[in-house]
Amino acid sequence: MTALNVTDLNALSFPEAIAFTQTWLEQVESQKLTDAKILAQMQALLSYRDGVRGFFVSYLTGNSPLADQPPAIFLDGFTQVAEHIYEILVKNVAMSTAMAIAHRRNGDFNQQQGSERVKIRSLNLLKQLEQRNVIFKNERLRLLQTLEAGSGDYQDFLQRWQYDPEQCDAIRRSLQLI
Repeated sequence: MTALNVTDLNALSFPEAIAFTQTWLEQVESQKLTDAKILAQMQALLSYRDGVRGFFVSYLTGNSPLADQPPAIFLDGFTQVAEHIYEILVKNVAMSTAMAIAHRRNGDFNQQQGSERVKIRSLNLLKQLEQRNVIFKNERLRLLQTLEAGSGDYQDFLQRWQYDPEQCDAIRRSLQLI
């Protein structure tokens, strides 16, 4: 699947984007792609909803060390597509934080650890990207304002997922870490 050209990357389904990203990360790790190719493929894949969702599912939940320490070329790529990824990145912090609590309550400590890992990776990435583009900080602050005021731009999101007070408080504390 990594033989796809940039145009093909604009049309991958959600599952195809997940599969592509897994293989792509391995190629980046083994230094088989030039920086120009990495940027071009990131721009293509992260330019539409299913590509963004698939990429971040694979990137944040997988075993790639590139998610723990994003290389500069990734930060450049993420910055170039900021308008496509800022919202999902903030939501990933919220969702992984809330899910870690849900898994803990259910006694599923393996899943809890996975959610904690996604939260840490998401926060780390968000912190680095906030230094490059204010759009990331503004989005984080929009969610934080909704949590603190009990209403706002993210109220529908919080209600849709039925986050309880403990989860909302944990999300708020996570967002304040940056």
